[in-house]
Amino acid sequence: MDQCVRNLLNRKISIGKYEIAASEALFLAALTLLAAAVRVAVRSFIAEDWSVYWSAWLSELETKGFRALAGDFYDYAPPTMYILYLVTLLPVNSMTAFKGLCCLLDFAGAAVTGGIVKECTGSAGKARLAYGIFLFLPTVILNASVWSQCDIIYTLLILCSVYFLLKNRTWTGMWFYGAAFAFKLQTLFIFPFLVILWVRRRVDLKHFITIPVMYLAGILPAWLAGRPFSELLGIYAFQGGKDRWSLSIKFPNIYQIIGNNYFLDEYVGAGMYLILGILMMVMFYIAYRKVRVTKETVILLILFFGLLTTYFIPHMHERYLYVTDAFLLVYGLMRVKRFPWFLASAFLGVVGYAEYLSKNAALVSYGVLAWIQLALLVVIGLDLYRHLHDPEQMLPAEAQEERRIL
Repeated sequence: MDQCVRNLLNRKISIGKYEIAASEALFLAALTLLAAAVRVAVRSFIAEDWSVYWSAWLSELETKGFRALAGDFYDYAPPTMYILYLVTLLPVNSMTAFKGLCCLLDFAGAAVTGGIVKECTGSAGKARLAYGIFLFLPTVILNASVWSQCDIIYTLLILCSVYFLLKNRTWTGMWFYGAAFAFKLQTLFIFPFLVILWVRRRVDLKHFITIPVMYLAGILPAWLAGRPFSELLGIYAFQGGKDRWSLSIKFPNIYQIIGNNYFLDEYVGAGMYLILGILMMVMFYIAYRKVRVTKETVILLILFFGLLTTYFIPHMHERYLYVTDAFLLVYGLMRVKRFPWFLASAFLGVVGYAEYLSKNAALVSYGVLAWIQLALLVVIGLDLYRHLHDPEQMLPAEAQEERRIL
């Protein structure tokens, strides 16, 4: 009997071109069911964002139908509103339907994260671990099933973009990135990594056409519904003009150190020029280093630019490390000694989420958290620096010159 059970557990199951042992499939199924149970258990929580914003938008869509998109009652990108409109057509509670959809995308995001880890490490075991960790990340659970937020949508699209770029399927990867931009302006936090790929000729200039094409495709239905085209083109600019009452909204960046409620106008302008200047210098330096673009290079670039931009751009929210945390998980499984920093970043996110959802003051000062976030930025920055200066990563001619210099 024992031998029979062992044989059954070791039996290979074919899923398309992939094979997996029955025991591994059972493990993944158990993780999936447990993660689903956690989300079901907290589904009834009503966050302030839902009662103030989402429910009002749904009410407008329920009353006026698709033509409601002609109005300016929403400040999210139109593709998100199309999803809300579809939710109004379903014969179920709208909050349950919306949370359910976003939670389903959690599982897709976990699977793609696992795929990226498998692509970067070659380890199926680490890929399964990434799948499980992603599903049980507190910020991932809280974001959709508690807060009723949809950051998983653009994050999933970015994950798909990176996965296909790592597979050298450039057009597919760039279409996914363009779709992510159509959903969320915060996609631009990691945009500099694409500039570096272009400099290194891993991406051609023609591939960037996907970004405006997908954005225009995203606003087209709202335009057909009657909203002025100029308003739709400038909806991200309108978003950038909000939240001017604080330089950092429960986000651990530099403004929590220097003071986030003072010199608002002065610091906003200075902060934007500062980050643009830093980005230009950093991109020039990285472009100057003639290194091979490996999978580790791509992950490091995404991580570094995601951390760098959010640390200096004003008006960051507590949810804006969502994408970075996903890639920190990937990197932590690529280089296990960096995994504790992934855990630290996850903790930083939970503090902001907890304060917003509970309406209680944070137990840890955001100034302290900002110093931890700066330490994480420095660690990843030094990893990238060492990677760029590794003779093994240099292109042949430059590697020879590097050795002569050394």
